[in-house]
Amino acid sequence: MRLLTSLLAVFAATAGSSAAFDVSCNSNYASYYGQNSARNQQSLGEYCKDATEDLIVLAFMNGFPNIILNFANACETTFEGSTLLHCPNIASDIKYCQSKGKAVILSMGGASGAYGFSGDSDAIAFADTAWNMFFKGNSDKRPFDDAVLDGIDLDIEGGSGAGYPAFINQLRSHYASDPSKKYYFAAAPQCPYPDSYLGTTLNSAWFDMVYVQFYNNFCGLNAYPTWFNFADWDNWAKTKSLNKDVKVYIGAPGSPSAASSGYVDGATLTSIYNDVRSKYSSLGGIMTWDVSQARTSGIAKSIRAALDAGGTCKHDGGGSTTSSTSTSTSTTASTTTTSSSTSTPPYSTTSISTSTTSTSEPTSTTPASCPVSGAPCSGNQQGCNGQKFAICAGGSWYTGSCAPGTYCYMGGNTAMCDWSNGRPTDTCAVSGGASLSKRLDFNKVSLITRPNLRPKPMSAKSNRPTRVEFVAGDITDNKYSTVVKIQTNKNAFTGDWSFSFTLPEGQTVESTSRGAASINNNAVTIKSDPSSEDANNMAAIFKIVGTFKGTYALPETNSAVFSST
Repeated sequence: MRLLTSLLAVFAATAGSSAAFDVSCNSNYASYYGQNSARNQQSLGEYCKDATEDLIVLAFMNGFPNIILNFANACETTFEGSTLLHCPNIASDIKYCQSKGKAVILSMGGASGAYGFSGDSDAIAFADTAWNMFFKGNSDKRPFDDAVLDGIDLDIEGGSGAGYPAFINQLRSHYASDPSKKYYFAAAPQCPYPDSYLGTTLNSAWFDMVYVQFYNNFCGLNAYPTWFNFADWDNWAKTKSLNKDVKVYIGAPGSPSAASSGYVDGATLTSIYNDVRSKYSSLGGIMTWDVSQARTSGIAKSIRAALDAGGTCKHDGGGSTTSSTSTSTSTTASTTTTSSSTSTPPYSTTSISTSTTSTSEPTSTTPASCPVSGAPCSGNQQGCNGQKFAICAGGSWYTGSCAPGTYCYMGGNTAMCDWSNGRPTDTCAVSGGASLSKRLDFNKVSLITRPNLRPKPMSAKSNRPTRVEFVAGDITDNKYSTVVKIQTNKNAFTGDWSFSFTLPEGQTVESTSRGAASINNNAVTIKSDPSSEDANNMAAIFKIVGTFKGTYALPETNSAVFSST
């Protein structure tokens, strides 16, 4: 789930104690933290000051059984004489978040890194190590000091499936040794059922929560209702899962450029959630990648409002929950440890909200000029000025930059960063007023659910076992975007790689969100930039954008050739 976007987190902090996380609710909100994907990541404690999220997933332990941790700007210190991260600030924030009734779990896996077990004995030994380093065991090096996590998440995006059930069973035996605290197991499979890497594990080990990634796939939220397949996962929960009370979450991108495909706005996500809630009792809530994305775009506020309006457990505004149909059966060890935040937004205001869910509207129209930092504005306005987004705070514009390659566009009254996909890149617009230069929003988006656009993942010709898939993205007029997914079936590949394939007749490639593309007739080669890649990777997921003539078609997967040093 390694995804990028930009905007600015603007949630004001509110105080208050809370009840413990209740896994039985259908209105929980989980979000990943640690990869700084919006490039404005706050401290963990900052996100725990209010009642927005119920559970935080720390991302990632992207190396195991030889442990590698990566939390981007949240932790960069190591134990003396070791490469293992030592994160005392995160440790304090974990305790603070738990004191606010939130659960904090650690995600193993991700797209980058190198991980996997050689077999059951390897996995069992690592379960003992994990218990000692992150839970109630003892170790001379504990990355989060005396903080005790609430569980483990498996986000396995490549490699072998060996050992994971044995790992869970062994760690579960350790969980049982501490009756003072409720511990959890979670997983984050892709939406195609069964998941390519976790399918066997999901059927043979105990899980409390499953965060299904309904993005970067044909069955994503953007394919609702035709190919959106929550029903498959509900059926798995009730017929295949060892835990018949397992909760399935709707996994969503936190902003338009948080995923290559699958983003829907707050109003659409609310509608999907309400539909799922009315049909499937396995629903546990919503998950987003990631917290910096969702807080920045404002969709986090929409999600919280939707969950509180229709779910079984509601927030009181300070972090506590009340349940109309169930009560938590777990007891959580109390703590009085708190932490002070290490960073705050440059202003204090309410969160950005979408025009479809916000109860506040701009109080006046905007003067006929592009939003510029420091210039006057009014109300809760938002705006765009090319690659910069703007938020009105205290009567003045505050501006920030979109992530490289993305531009600011208005969606109703909400400013958001997105790939251009053929739209003008000099948009000048504000909420509550007209665009000040011509905008070309999508108005003829075709359905991506035609049978011939169903992806056909298969092994690529490669110097290592690799799985390749093309997924249809936005298709408008003669413009298309396609998600390319490359995943290893065994060992990690390096950051120096190339990928070649044949385009269907009449198609071109104009840009790629990863590496550089060259084209010779219909033959396309995408070469990575090793300086911007991780040293080891389990997957490479990116988007290509181009034009087509006639009817759009996906490239033939059997033409794909992947190589890595």
